[in-house]
Amino acid sequence: MRQKHDNAKQELARSLLARFEGLEETRQPWVSSWQELTEYMLPRKNSFASGGLTRGRSGDERIFDSTPMHALELLASSLGGLLTNPAIPWFDIRAKDRRTGDDKTARDFLEQARERIAALFNSEDTGFQSNVHELYLDVALLGTAVMYVEADPETVVRFSTRPLGEIYAAESARGVVDTVYRRYEIPARQAAREWTATCSDELRRKGTDSPDEKVTILHAVFPRLDRDPFAMGAANFPYASVYVETATETVLENSGYLEMPYLVPRWAKAAGEIYGRGPGQTALSDTRVLNAMARTALMAAEKMSDPPLMVPDDGFLGPVRSGPGGLSYYRAGSGDRIEALPVRVDLAATERMMQQRRDSIRRIFLGDQLTPEGPAVSATEAVIRQSEKMRALGPVLGRLQTEFLSPLIKRVFRIMLRAGQLPPFPEGLTPDDVEVRYTSPVARAQKQYQAQALPQVMQHLAPLVGTGDPFGIMDNFDTDRVARHAADLFGTPADYVKPEPEVAETRNRKAQDQSQAQATAQTAGAVAQMAALAKTLSEASTERPSLLTEVLTLLKNGGLQAFADGTPQQTAQPPQQPGPPEPGNTEVRHGA
Repeated sequence: MRQKHDNAKQELARSLLARFEGLEETRQPWVSSWQELTEYMLPRKNSFASGGLTRGRSGDERIFDSTPMHALELLASSLGGLLTNPAIPWFDIRAKDRRTGDDKTARDFLEQARERIAALFNSEDTGFQSNVHELYLDVALLGTAVMYVEADPETVVRFSTRPLGEIYAAESARGVVDTVYRRYEIPARQAAREWTATCSDELRRKGTDSPDEKVTILHAVFPRLDRDPFAMGAANFPYASVYVETATETVLENSGYLEMPYLVPRWAKAAGEIYGRGPGQTALSDTRVLNAMARTALMAAEKMSDPPLMVPDDGFLGPVRSGPGGLSYYRAGSGDRIEALPVRVDLAATERMMQQRRDSIRRIFLGDQLTPEGPAVSATEAVIRQSEKMRALGPVLGRLQTEFLSPLIKRVFRIMLRAGQLPPFPEGLTPDDVEVRYTSPVARAQKQYQAQALPQVMQHLAPLVGTGDPFGIMDNFDTDRVARHAADLFGTPADYVKPEPEVAETRNRKAQDQSQAQATAQTAGAVAQMAALAKTLSEASTERPSLLTEVLTLLKNGGLQAFADGTPQQTAQPPQQPGPPEPGNTEVRHGA
């Protein structure tokens, strides 16, 4: 049984090494171009020469002008400031369903998750900021870069930008890099300690006898096709991870990943190609010419400062000394002299030609888009210029967002979730319900086109709306939706915007408070009127018959309740005095 298992492992190692040879053959046409790019612009990135860059050497023998190197550094630094600036929030985590995101528990969870992920990216222990700068250098110079994101028991996540000379990649049918073979060298002592139980006897011996001797390891990551999606264990993870000792064809480790650990962004990619092309590839011809011109200009300047000499063949005694303080002897009476060979070089024209090449290289590396231009302007014009530049960079950087930033945050999010570094998911929210939104300056500048639509509409309708909106034009706009959309376009953090139910509750409370205030004001007004009436009644005279005397009489006769109830009462009539009897009436009453 053990023999069968060992045979299966050896067969797996041989199949992986055979696949690696095919990937190496596919990558071979790119190597010479990458090597030339690094020799001219960034020698320390030259991992393509046989044996690699000799340690301790600068490798800048072909560089006579540092303009391409400076332009490359500027572009890489600008990418870091625009896409992954640690000083500003460059991503946000929100729920795909807005109704779910309005739940207070879900909002609190998403905000805490964003803050913890941002803190991990900015932590010095994880090494993200230092490694992401190296990635931007690679992708701008070579067109392709690789970052390895792995779980770490101490720092939760560890980031490492790998040299492109170690990487051999393949794409899926959708054009996404899903297979990465990495061939690298490590000391035998380190390899023997890492895979003590599975390494070969030869590697174990080297780890003891020659601990610093280099051994070659192949790490293959590829989609696992023969897996059970519903089964547990690393053997059923979506991506296989196999370490092979190439010298002995020994499988050191066979495990897997739940997400692709290698992120391979490309600056731009031609159809049918796997590896990308960056600004460095475009600027290579100008860089060659600039360095050749700089070398020629140096030689011309050297000839002008120390020109060749014309010396007679027999007019001098001893050798000619042309150095400072040198003495050359000639025969007395001889007319021969040492003369300089005329050297006519127009260095000004050479400098103008070189400056044209420098400007072309800076434009290729987007220097005109990343540096300020023109004299000082107003704050509004400066904002407009910056927005225009960011929108021009947007399409160029779109692939970086798709192939690097989105998989990066998803990978880190899931690693932290599995490690228990995030709050527990609230009820009704799952990892599939969460999406990442970019709030970097580039993303905001691209969205400002939409944000400008509403001010333009309102400016056009302003004469019709006026001050009181007599035609009801504003009734055509959903102001709440406009406000939320504007906040989203400008990257406002989700916790700054209240949920819709909370907004409705606030409005209802304000309406109730306003109604209560109006009722209180009406009651206070009625009380004030009654007080004024009472004061007027108290000052009125009751000696002469009037309406007041009639009201008092009514109150005295028990009409208070009827008056209070609003029941109409007949006004009391004063007693009539007896008059003379009418004619024809002979009946006379007697009595008091």
